[in-house]
Amino acid sequence: MSEIKSALEIALERTQDVEANKEALEANTFITEGKKAVSRFLSEEDVDLKKLLQSFDKKHLGHVKEGALQALLANLKLPADEMSLLQSRKAGQGFHALVADTKHLGKLLNQMEQFLGDYLQERKRVVEAVEQRFEPILQQKERAMSQQVGARVKIDPAMDPDFQKMLRENMTILEDRYNQVLARVRQELRRLSG
Repeated sequence: MSEIKSALEIALERTQDVEANKEALEANTFITEGKKAVSRFLSEEDVDLKKLLQSFDKKHLGHVKEGALQALLANLKLPADEMSLLQSRKAGQGFHALVADTKHLGKLLNQMEQFLGDYLQERKRVVEAVEQRFEPILQQKERAMSQQVGARVKIDPAMDPDFQKMLRENMTILEDRYNQVLARVRQELRRLSG
């Protein structure tokens, strides 16, 4: 009769030939340090990201910069409001710590800031247009509900599932268009960061 093995024994047998790749672990550690530096840069006032990154040993600086690059790129996203626009703007400024060609970077960041501002304006216009198109439907629903309950009913469009669906569909189209451009900006920033 064969011996029944515990889950631990089976796992140990399967992993006995796997060795931890010391270099990969070290690289991941310093990539994480780069991400932490960016987090500090974004959340605290008067933090010089370039100085933070240069405080690392030259041997590990490449991995630290890769982590910083990943974190900065992840923080470049379409803004939902003015506060998130400021966060994207600050993330953009962080690239000065990674890019040598500051003239090209400055132009790209100005274009990106204009682009993100345009997105916010376009987002407001989409909301207004959907509200305007949905108004007759909303009035019809209010009349029907008022007749049912025998009192005047006012429906908040934000609480109406049909309105939410229409808004979500229109926002998805807008976001897809702008995300395509933002993806190209991210690629260019990665290229400039070397």
